[in-house]
Amino acid sequence: LPTGKGEEQALAGTVLTLLCLQMGSGPEGEELFRSLKPLLVSVLTDSTASPSARQSCATALGMCCYIAAADVE
Repeated sequence: LPTGKGEEQALAGTVLTLLCLQMGSGPEGEELFRSLKPLLVSVLTDSTASPSARQSCATALGMCCYIAAADVE
């Protein structure tokens, strides 16, 4: 995710959202969210990333947090 460019990052965010949906709210989903959160936040806060990549990562972060985060801050 960090090494890709705009369109690749945007597509990766979409795929990660679908992966979180597939994994669900069980322990596997929580572990996936814990491992993906730093990557998504890094792209989201990168001012040089494309707006579509940042939007896709924000959507992925929100959906994964809603689906898979139990007590993660």
